[in-house]
Amino acid sequence: MKIAPNLPMAFNRRDYSDEQLVYLYRALIFPRLIEEKMLALLRQGRISKWFSGIGQEAIAVGATAALAPDEYIFPLHRNLGVFTTRKVPLPKLLAQFQGKAAGFTKGRDRSFHFGSQAHRIVGMISHLGPQLSLANGVALADVLQHQPRATLAFCGDGATSEGEFHEALNVAAVWQLPVIFLIENNSYGLSTPNYEQFRCERLADKGIGYGIEALRIDGNNLLEVFHTIRHYANELRLAPRPVLIEAMTFRMRGHEEASGTKYVPPHLLDEWAARDPVLHYEQYVLQHHIMTEKMVAETKEFYREEIKQAVAEAFALPDPVANTEAEVQDVLFSIPFPPLSPPTIAKPIPCATLMPLPKA
Repeated sequence: MKIAPNLPMAFNRRDYSDEQLVYLYRALIFPRLIEEKMLALLRQGRISKWFSGIGQEAIAVGATAALAPDEYIFPLHRNLGVFTTRKVPLPKLLAQFQGKAAGFTKGRDRSFHFGSQAHRIVGMISHLGPQLSLANGVALADVLQHQPRATLAFCGDGATSEGEFHEALNVAAVWQLPVIFLIENNSYGLSTPNYEQFRCERLADKGIGYGIEALRIDGNNLLEVFHTIRHYANELRLAPRPVLIEAMTFRMRGHEEASGTKYVPPHLLDEWAARDPVLHYEQYVLQHHIMTEKMVAETKEFYREEIKQAVAEAFALPDPVANTEAEVQDVLFSIPFPPLSPPTIAKPIPCATLMPLPKA
């Protein structure tokens, strides 16, 4: 996708109301402000690890806002906007990131390897490709139960080189499963650039061989992401089938903060910084008088205070204490097996005719 850093992003509001556009701005700015706080805490040594999604928020927020609340999402490391848009309680979210017992994984992890059934979010699988097959399973269950739903599964450009990506697309195509496969193409699989990963011009082209409708969109354009996902989700509910969407974006920070970005050419960081999804959309709502400067400032101040309180609450929580019994109970589901007495009447078991043993 050609980048025009000096031009404003072209937003098409279609028939969306001012209220909808304001909602999307608030949903977009919230994870950005959380990110800024987490990076500050990381520099202070108060947290130890962070996967930054700065510059990619429009994909997670736009896609999540476009789905119905009861439709499942399979997110990645950098999809904080999925959790915030689905209204996952911030104190519990921060307890997770701080490794507290009150977190979703009870202190076993301090990252995004968790889900929430209450919010229809399935925890990511680290090597990313396998969760696409699980999305197929959810979609198949909806089809068999005649539930008009779409399922959304994220994957990165690196995961499209995994075998499970191809298996999942093939199964979804053959069975016509209502899955939106959303590729976040941020140009790097960890530190490997795209030109060392694949030869096709567009990742969306990988859908052609499986007979899947595929397209490429601007992943930094919030309204384009929102409208595209909303459009296909509506279609898939009525006419189940898979769709492959390649959202073009860029990872502005390291794979995780410790790895840095020294392998990225500086001009790419400059060009994509000029396409910051938050700054462009904020400029749009202000220039078109959808929001005022005061509304924007009040929104940021409200969220910063909420984040500050949630951080303090999370840090005040007790650290997890190892307990073998509790660990076993969390891993092994307890199923009661009532004792069964053996039958009192013995029944002879017929024996097959024995073959004579071969002579020595």
